[in-house]
Amino acid sequence: MFWVTGCTAIALGTAAVGAVQHEGTVDVAAFGAVPDDGQDDTAAFLEAFAEVARTGAQRLVLHPGRYDLTAGANPESPATLFPVADLDGFTLDGGGAELMVSGATSLFYFLNCRNVHLTGFTVDSPRAPFSVGEVIAAEPRWFDVRVDDEFPVEGGEAVGAFMDYEPDTGLPVRQGLDVYSGVERTELIGPQTLRVHLGWDIAVPVGHLVVLRHWVYGHNAIVFQRCQEVSVEDITIYTTPGMGLIGLVSENISLTRFNVLIRPGTRRLMSATADATHFGGCKGTVSLTDCTFEGMGDDGANIKSGLYLTVLERVDEHTVLGQHNLKMADLPDAGDTMEMIRRETLLTYASGTVRAASLEPVEGNIHRVEFEEPLPEGLQVGDVLGNASRTPRLRMSGCTVRRNRARGVLCQTRDAVIENCTFDRCTSSGVLVMTEVTHFFESIGTRDVTVRNCRFIDCNGGAASSEAALQAFAWMGGMGYPPEPGVHANVLFEGNLIQGTDGAGIFAAGVEGLTVRGNTITGACRAPRNEIGQHAVYIMSSANVVTEGNVIDPAVQGEGFRGAVRLPE
Repeated sequence: MFWVTGCTAIALGTAAVGAVQHEGTVDVAAFGAVPDDGQDDTAAFLEAFAEVARTGAQRLVLHPGRYDLTAGANPESPATLFPVADLDGFTLDGGGAELMVSGATSLFYFLNCRNVHLTGFTVDSPRAPFSVGEVIAAEPRWFDVRVDDEFPVEGGEAVGAFMDYEPDTGLPVRQGLDVYSGVERTELIGPQTLRVHLGWDIAVPVGHLVVLRHWVYGHNAIVFQRCQEVSVEDITIYTTPGMGLIGLVSENISLTRFNVLIRPGTRRLMSATADATHFGGCKGTVSLTDCTFEGMGDDGANIKSGLYLTVLERVDEHTVLGQHNLKMADLPDAGDTMEMIRRETLLTYASGTVRAASLEPVEGNIHRVEFEEPLPEGLQVGDVLGNASRTPRLRMSGCTVRRNRARGVLCQTRDAVIENCTFDRCTSSGVLVMTEVTHFFESIGTRDVTVRNCRFIDCNGGAASSEAALQAFAWMGGMGYPPEPGVHANVLFEGNLIQGTDGAGIFAAGVEGLTVRGNTITGACRAPRNEIGQHAVYIMSSANVVTEGNVIDPAVQGEGFRGAVRLPE
């Protein structure tokens, strides 16, 4: 892979002869990157980044206008156009530039960098990584789509996932389709008309719009891995074939006015095909201020400590072998504290300090984790390990998440405050305080979480829906709920306005120390799926619960409403 590093520069061409740089600043124009000229600027950008590494420059500047970049144009890095490593004190000043990326690729990947600041640019693609069209015919094993001319198709396009949308509003259909891995192939049967062949019987309504995601995950706009002191501001992602921004095992990441939006003036119904933002295994503080996330194919923000490792074997007095449910790698660092947790309850019974961790030289990412202390006698095969050292503080304020598939925020960390935010027509919950050992095995049980003065508008009524617009809970095996309190501790839901939801307004399960205070709920219980959804507030398997000052008028709830507050018996 080509890397721009703090100590090595790899030349990929000849810089403009006689180009003059300001001291400490590199200008992409000096390497032939001219906005709005219709030429591929990838090589010029690579030379500019190499100059940053060679000279130790602190700033790379772009200019207003469109720069064309092409997937695969970095010959040393097929998956990412601009991988950057080991920089300290670096600013990418976009100057209002638009980065137009053709093809499926990640854009920026920062590794082991410190004091990084990105500002002032947009990211888009001339051909979105999805198609939008109207269903004109359907049978159980296929449907035909007249694809809008904005999304040229030739037949043979892969479809990783699809959803249906309302023709009049452009919103995901309530309780509509949300199909992954269901398409076997596509074929062109007429001009801009695809026949989508299905792997099983699926009822696709004629007349609905559909979004066909040709890419779902894998090509992200901006990634930070093992970086420290990162700030991102005034950046807009209109589309990317993956996630907008990812933070992995990094410390102190601040996003201000980082937006993921459906591009105005287009026929698009989606922005990023996956999460707007995703943070795993970070430390310090993750801060999101005045951000807007709109129309994604997945969550607005997912903040997690990492992945649970299931204990496979107790090797000796200090060592275990563990593996993630989906065989992903998530090695702890030496010095990290791992909590030892019963999978049946998700309650922590012991913890240990990691001395060393490595992956075994076999398939499946089996983790060997050695602890400083002797393992507890009670540790069993099947227990899970969660990294309690990688639980960043979350501060989320003044943000809006709207019109997306799935959740507004997945809060899976500790010491979190989500306040003065708006969650508008998220198809699942606006905020989920959660952890789970059902599929993704994302960790960890939370502590000290506050959600206050937020507004939830028509959330949790469509694809990937859950029990409530706002909830703190866990999914056990088989998507069961915690049998007892203690998975989460010290959760406060205060002063929130919940307006319209198919199920409950607020749901909690497995919480020790829950306060639900001063919330106003209207239009709840419109189409409940079970008893939980028949109550404006439903609390189970929890202890030390306080509910006070909530405004729940039965006269303005949905037709499935049966009660205001249901508390544990």
